[in-house]
Amino acid sequence: MSEAQRPEGWPEITPVGKIELKDRPAFRVAVAKASGGSVGEGRLFGTLFRHIQDRDIPMTAPVTMTRSTSGQMESMGFLYENLEVGSVGRAGTAEVQDRPSATVVSTGLRGVYSEKSYAKGLALLQSYLQERDDLHPTGEPMYMGYNSPFVPGFLRYAELQIEIETRP
Repeated sequence: MSEAQRPEGWPEITPVGKIELKDRPAFRVAVAKASGGSVGEGRLFGTLFRHIQDRDIPMTAPVTMTRSTSGQMESMGFLYENLEVGSVGRAGTAEVQDRPSATVVSTGLRGVYSEKSYAKGLALLQSYLQERDDLHPTGEPMYMGYNSPFVPGFLRYAELQIEIETRP
């Protein structure tokens, strides 16, 4: 399902159509943001690919993607293999950030990385969270793609995750 190694300590991939609670480790990520108007997945991917290629940083999966409430791609991020690789801060057209560990609710998705796929996964997770009074979302949904743009859309695999906290 994944074309590249996952970062150190990264949890197993959530099966398609299933919902899992999992602990996601802290991670370092290079993020490219869409600036003004619509910027395609391929352009953001290219920006980040050049970023890791120029710095000799190994490719890992998943690639993170965030979308606006209307479904437009807002950002894409390449995860580093661990927190020791590179350093945080502005790096050309990308920004390298450290993200803290988190508990997430996750679902697996199959198919192209699209507004429709995102909406389907989001509806599934929101329905699950509405049934669980003990789980409360604390972050925005994060779409995580495990395949490059070169993999045919119907074969692509992704997860949609929402950070949560538990309350009695």
